[in-house]
This record gives sequence, structure tokens and C-alpha cells, in this order.
Amino acid sequence: MSHVQGVVTAVFDNRLKNGQPSPYPNHKIMIGDNEYTAWTANELPCKKGDTVSLHFAVSKKTGKFFVANDYETKELKLQVVPQNQAPVDDIPLDDDLSNFEPDHFANNSVVDNSPSNSNYGANVKKPVDQKSLEMFCMAMAKSALESNQLKADRQSIENFIKDMKSVFVSVF
Repeated sequence: MSHVQGVVTAVFDNRLKNGQPSPYPNHKIMIGDNEYTAWTANELPCKKGDTVSLHFAVSKKTGKFFVANDYETKELKLQVVPQNQAPVDDIPLDDDLSNFEPDHFANNSVVDNSPSNSNYGANVKKPVDQKSLEMFCMAMAKSALESNQLKADRQSIENFIKDMKSVFVSVF
């Protein structure tokens, strides 16, 4: 289903045929050079010169445009766009600020000191999962010891584990 919005250049009422009610009542709506058929016996809400918005489809049988209907209500999907007036369904603004109470909890101690605020929440301290930290440090220490990259003395292992803790906290 397609949509078009434009000014109606002509409307033709084809509900009567030779003075008798037509078995297929319709209206022809011209928007620019295009013709849209509205299959209804009811009056149309638009007239020549109105700006309308409508949903249309193409007939499989004839290849011509027709105004689509709502499946449940059988109403035409055709609306007249109001000109030079405010929309009717506007939400009224409530400018009365006499009872305004500021939110005292708006600043929850999360302050972004970075030059750009595009990375929201990146500088918030994350909780460290102690079990994962321990497993990471032990695996890295074991791997370093087995590959002879780390001496097997107490001071070297403690320094290595401190380094791995800082790596874990900064990365994970």
C-alpha cells in the first residue's frame, strides 16, 4: 500500500448511472495527473482545492489506483489536511510551575570528566568478579611459568599477579 499527499484538482461523483443508482458507486479523485477511485456510496470529506492525504493500492485487474479501505471499519484511508489552523488533537501545555519541586537526586555522583560525552557510562566503576579475577590471574601465571617467561620465585610471581589484576580490572 502506497501513500500520496497533494491538492485535489477535481472530484467526480459516479454514484448515479443514467439517473439510477450505480451498482458500483464510486468517486474519482484527481491529484495532479493521477486518478484515484474511492469505492464508496458515502459523501467524500474532500472537495476541489483541498489538500488530502490518502493511502492507495493498484488494482490487479485493471492496473488503476484506488483509495484503500480500513479492513475492519471499511472506512476510506483518506484525510483532509487542515490549512492555516492549529491541529485539533494537540496536547495542551501546562506552564504552571508554581508547584515545581527540583529533583534533589538528579546528580547521583556519576560525573563524566572526559572531553566528549559520547561514551556514556564508560567511566563508571564496575564491580570486579573475584572468582573470575582469581581464575584469570592463575591461568596467566601458570601459562607464564610453563613457557619460562616468569621466574619461579615469590617476588616475581607476586609482581606478575599484581600486573594481571590491573590488566583484568581495566579490560574486563
